[in-house]
Amino acid sequence: MLNNILKVYGEDLASGALNQASIAAGTGIAAGSTQGALCVNAFAVGDVATTAAVTITVKHSDSESESFTDLLTMSVAADQSFADGDLMATATLPADVKSYVTAAVASATGNSGSIRVTLGYLPR
Repeated sequence: MLNNILKVYGEDLASGALNQASIAAGTGIAAGSTQGALCVNAFAVGDVATTAAVTITVKHSDSESESFTDLLTMSVAADQSFADGDLMATATLPADVKSYVTAAVASATGNSGSIRVTLGYLPR
């Protein structure tokens, strides 16, 4: 399993073009009680170039209808280039994550390409 990334499809935490100031959080995805077996991955969609830093804020909540609070932050530095499908950033969800997670992305109009933030399985 070295160098393999197990992807979850159809359950994006956030996705969109990086030439926007922000990408709104997607629908909450069930991730609680996973005992540290999940991570959050940010993938390049198309060729990506960052002229300004990109910040990905992962949020969590006890239910889909409650407000989400910040859980962790991932960053992609300025002046980076990624090919389609490249992993841009990753972070492991802590064991005490609440039942649902989502993510919001802060970007800049000078960035190009798109991003897909999704859950991933950690190989055991």
